[in-house]
Amino acid sequence: MKVKEVVISALNILGRGDLAGELSGGNAPEGEGAEIVDTLLYCYNAVEDELARKYVPLVYRENMRSPEGEYFYVAFTHSPVRIKSVSVDGKEAEYKLYPQYMRVNAKRIDVEYEYAPSRKKLDSNSDYSLEVGEYLMALGVAAEYCLINGEVEASKAWEEKYRREIDCVQNKLPVCGHIPPRRWV
Repeated sequence: MKVKEVVISALNILGRGDLAGELSGGNAPEGEGAEIVDTLLYCYNAVEDELARKYVPLVYRENMRSPEGEYFYVAFTHSPVRIKSVSVDGKEAEYKLYPQYMRVNAKRIDVEYEYAPSRKKLDSNSDYSLEVGEYLMALGVAAEYCLINGEVEASKAWEEKYRREIDCVQNKLPVCGHIPPRRWV
């Protein structure tokens, strides 16, 4: 799924079909339209990060090597949020986390971790695909955009739909038993 597709869907949700048509036609909006698209892109990045950290984790597995057994987080393919498992030759390995690196008594490891998505541009691909979907992302973007613009009632309405969609997606995930974060009423 492309970021641009989510932004176009959010524009349609917000009743800005004129900008959505312009953007889908390959034209770059100018003036106020460009500001709206930039703000929606900012909102997209916030929504993708929120989903990855709280609701639908992005998981990656990779092999790493280190002669000293210190695996620096900057050397990971993605920015790790939580280490799920570390194995050496197919067996679970003990590890210790430090602020800048992870220590394992092995020169080669397999590590599985949840990661935070990188900042996206309009022509980037989303880290999510079918498990989350364009509609859910667009609802979150619309809710964030309305909140930024001071449209509190509209933001609340889109936020409710967004939360319902998140609940539907979480019910389909293989791991249940999730306690949602507190929400202020």
